Amino acid sequence: MALRQRQELELRAVKAVEQTAGALDEAQRRRREALARLDEEAASVVAAHELAVAVLSTVLRDDDLAAALTGVDVARVRAYRRGADHAAVRARIAELGAVVPRRRRTAVPVPETPAPVPGDSGSGASFERT
Repeated sequence: MALRQRQELELRAVKAVEQTAGALDEAQRRRREALARLDEEAASVVAAHELAVAVLSTVLRDDDLAAALTGVDVARVRAYRRGADHAAVRARIAELGAVVPRRRRTAVPVPETPAPVPGDSGSGASFERT
């Protein structure tokens, strides 16, 4: 009788282990699926952030300023800009609105100095020795 009770106890313990093993396998499968979804979401967000930094750098035409505004290292800003799909950058800029072209720098006109008139002592341009 004691042997039979012991065997029944062992059998119940084995069944309990099988049940929890199945539950454990199911929980691990759900965890892997959830992590895969989160990894995809994170990768998508990272790609969107990199594109946004590349767009900002392109619009500003200044990697240093883009780095300062975004808190990203300048080398990373340059890497994002170089590695970005240029068509995607142009499309994103178009979505944001028209980019106003920068004013072109014009050469500052140098005022012409009038040629010294011979014998003109008022301008200080002629140095006559006496």
